Amino acid sequence: MPSPGEQVESAMAWITDTLTRVRPILFVRRLQVVLVVITLLMVTWMLAIPFFGQDKMDLSPDGLYSEGKTAPEKIVSGKDIVYEDEDKTKAKKLTAYQSAPFVFDRDYVALQDFINKTIQEDMENFRSFKPSAEGKAYPELLSVIPRWKNRSKEEIELLYKTPGKGKLKDLVQQYSNLVFSSFCILRDSPPDSATLKSSGARVKNQGIKEQISSLEGAYIIPRSHLYRDPDTVNILNRMAQEKLSRMDPAVLPVVQKISLSYIYSNPSCSYNEEETLSLKKSAADRAEPINSRILAGEVIVKSGEIITPEIFKKLQIVNTYATRANIASIVSILLIQTVFVVIIYIFLKKYNPKRLNDVSSNVIVFSLIWFLVLSCTIASRIFFNFETKYDSIFYFSLFVPVGMVCLIVSFIYDEQLSIAIGFYLSFFVFMASHYNPTSFMLGFVSCIVSASYGRNLKKRIDFIKAGLYIAGVQIIIASSGYLFDSRNYWVAIPSGSWLKDLIESNFFKLYVLCLINGFACSTAAQFLLPIYEYLFNVPTRFKLMELADTGHPLLQDLLTKAPSTYTHTFLVAALSERACQNLGLDWLLTRVGVYFHDIGKIPNAGFFVENQHLIPKKENIDKNNPAMAAKIVIDHVLDGIEMAKKARLPREVIDFIPEHHGTSTMAFFYHKALSELSPTQKKKLKKQDFQYPGPKPQRKETAIVMIADSLEAASRSLDEITPESLDNLITKIIGIKLSENQLDECGLTLGDLEVIKASFTEVLLSSLHSRPKYPSMEATKELEKKNALSSANGHKQTKTSSTGKGH
Repeated sequence: MPSPGEQVESAMAWITDTLTRVRPILFVRRLQVVLVVITLLMVTWMLAIPFFGQDKMDLSPDGLYSEGKTAPEKIVSGKDIVYEDEDKTKAKKLTAYQSAPFVFDRDYVALQDFINKTIQEDMENFRSFKPSAEGKAYPELLSVIPRWKNRSKEEIELLYKTPGKGKLKDLVQQYSNLVFSSFCILRDSPPDSATLKSSGARVKNQGIKEQISSLEGAYIIPRSHLYRDPDTVNILNRMAQEKLSRMDPAVLPVVQKISLSYIYSNPSCSYNEEETLSLKKSAADRAEPINSRILAGEVIVKSGEIITPEIFKKLQIVNTYATRANIASIVSILLIQTVFVVIIYIFLKKYNPKRLNDVSSNVIVFSLIWFLVLSCTIASRIFFNFETKYDSIFYFSLFVPVGMVCLIVSFIYDEQLSIAIGFYLSFFVFMASHYNPTSFMLGFVSCIVSASYGRNLKKRIDFIKAGLYIAGVQIIIASSGYLFDSRNYWVAIPSGSWLKDLIESNFFKLYVLCLINGFACSTAAQFLLPIYEYLFNVPTRFKLMELADTGHPLLQDLLTKAPSTYTHTFLVAALSERACQNLGLDWLLTRVGVYFHDIGKIPNAGFFVENQHLIPKKENIDKNNPAMAAKIVIDHVLDGIEMAKKARLPREVIDFIPEHHGTSTMAFFYHKALSELSPTQKKKLKKQDFQYPGPKPQRKETAIVMIADSLEAASRSLDEITPESLDNLITKIIGIKLSENQLDECGLTLGDLEVIKASFTEVLLSSLHSRPKYPSMEATKELEKKNALSSANGHKQTKTSSTGKGH
């Protein structure tokens, strides 16, 4: 009984095989239609949520939901409803009404014609006054200047004794003018005087150039406040001390009182009721209505809950705004989505009609689209929440991982498909963002950057770089959006701390979210890629690098059981990889495809010519039976496919096993059958029995491997390795493949074939160059003996010569 781990692997292998199995194109097209319809319905539903309606409730006095009754069931708002909150609007209008300034009329003619003239008259009398006897100054002066009757004897005598009476006149007149122009003095208190201090006043002046003055409420006073109101008295005293500072402090209060008596007697301001009411009404009318929001899914009333006036009002709003669906808007959204789908379909058909011709690719692409639609739905509930007010700081697109989808699609497939999908998703985000143009630009530039960089992901660190690039362009676009929308980058009210203001500023929050979005997209892509690799057996760069490890069990079996085939495999890989590099093709996929292209030879390794040294072994079948021999050769393709599926190799890698042979004929066995079989046997002979099952190469990479596979075997028979001999051999092999129509469906051009020939020649010249013949050990030892003997003889001759000279 298989272990749990083996059962899981078997189940995953079945799932992968089901998803990656080659299906009829009609089946794939029908699946695409179903997936497109599901996508359109999902997207339309998400975008049309604000336009859906719900059943109308009976709010009549006798209805189930009338005020004061118990709700028979829970009522939930079916959509977001923004409505004018009448109570809040009334409160705002009332505040605006009360805050509008009062209007008063102030006549400066009274100052010039009455107050100043009276002051001048009285001060002239004061200056020319001489009492008849000592001690009679006070009563006689009051008879001359009756308007000073409220001044005490001490005040009058102090004033009389003060030198410079002409100067006193100027000071009294100056202070009177200051009070008159700074205050609006009324005969009686104005209506609604309680709000006057907070609202202030507009004073219409008559008799001077400055026709309108704005005064604080504290400076609009009835004349009785000149003496009794503490706040007014404080203001008057401060004004006297500041403006009449050269005055004797003892005399200053007397001058103040005399000056104010003239103002008191001639209150120059009057309340303009008509213009005040008009101004206040205008301010109330200009107050914008305050909107409140009932969120989609918000519980209006629970089952069994008493319907209070507040709840009843919300039920009325739900009835008013959500009683029917806006069919026209929903249909409009559906039509727009359909147009975009058609545009993308035409684009994909034009640039690569075979790109989405399998089930797994369609499931991957549409699952990513659905993931983004779901993310967008969740993000919209957060972003457009009435209380968060995120829309005043951020852009909706920064809450959606458009970059993640485009990064994955570009990495798994190519840049064009990623841009096409990103174009559609950007418009979807644009509509989901309530048609904000900056959100569209953020989504689209994220798509372009992700699509462009996705094909360059070679290391895990590249995902971090991708996150930085996405965040960088988002910061630029978000900044331009802020400038275009005239949004406030900094805090509205500075706190005094630069660091605190920076953290609280809009642009800091915006840029942080851009960084979060960029790295979230790259991190999510890095997390999802292994899942797609495992579930759909996608041959990503990382997957192929794992499979290129020669420690793979199948490659180890090939090395152990068919070593010559293993050696042949690596030379074919070198040939094919160089040609793919020079043509700009997927050289890594080609390398891995070649590594596994002959694994089907493992069960009967000794049967194949390169492994003749393994003979005799029981698996080596009699090759004198051409039909049986051909079947064994064909079986190595079928066995290889089954072994690859069991090992869960990607379909793109498995394609190298049958396509590197295509439907070519096994010429050796077919020729042998034609020459050796009897006439009766020849009648039953079928050429297709000696042909590989195919299919023909469907892509340039497998076609290159087909040529390289034949070339590597044929190059062993060359007597001399020269550029000319290799060129002739390659040309001959390519001619054979062309004559059998094996290269009809792969897309190779004549120019490509010339590049392939040059690449193969380069590799073979460096691999098969002649090497010097190394001598044997016996020959080296023989030379050593001769050298030693020669050295010994030379030594003897030298010694004999030396002895003779001595004699």
